[in-house]
Amino acid sequence: VDQPYNAAFVKRMQEGVELKELKVTTRPCTVTPTGKRTFNIVLTQGLNRQIRRMCEELGYHVVSLKRIRIMNIHLDKLKTGDCRKVSPREWEELKRRLELSAEE
Repeated sequence: VDQPYNAAFVKRMQEGVELKELKVTTRPCTVTPTGKRTFNIVLTQGLNRQIRRMCEELGYHVVSLKRIRIMNIHLDKLKTGDCRKVSPREWEELKRRLELSAEE
């Protein structure tokens, strides 16, 4: 983000942020600080531009954003536009997680 954040920012992000323009409050998430202006975030929903909107609602601007995984599929060093095959283990885990989320 464009400026150093504090513990209150992390707490508000984790608890969910009201996105007024969408008239929705985001689900709770996990935020792990990694630097003065950087953090990892794990979402359980995927609203359009969600992280950017959450930060903007709290007075911060996202300077750089990098997706590192989607569910259990780690993207590793894939470049924009590249793809790779999922392993049989990844595929089975993905199916298991999808079945669990469908039951909720």
